[in-house]
Amino acid sequence: MVAALVGLPAYLESLNLFSGLWPAITAGLLAAGIKEMCDDNTEGNNWDWRDFAATAVGVLVVALFIIALHFGKG
Repeated sequence: MVAALVGLPAYLESLNLFSGLWPAITAGLLAAGIKEMCDDNTEGNNWDWRDFAATAVGVLVVALFIIALHFGKG
């Protein structure tokens, strides 16, 4: 969700592929890492690599959507 909220407006504003991809990937993975760090610091909860990987897959889906949006224009 964070990747889409950051990456899509960035891409649509500039129509530059990398102006949308890098913010989406960075924001999405950063949000996933922060969420897992919060989980790790909560009593009875731990860092979960599978949860982080699932979020990374979601970031990849957003990145692929931005790529499809870019190349599907013509």
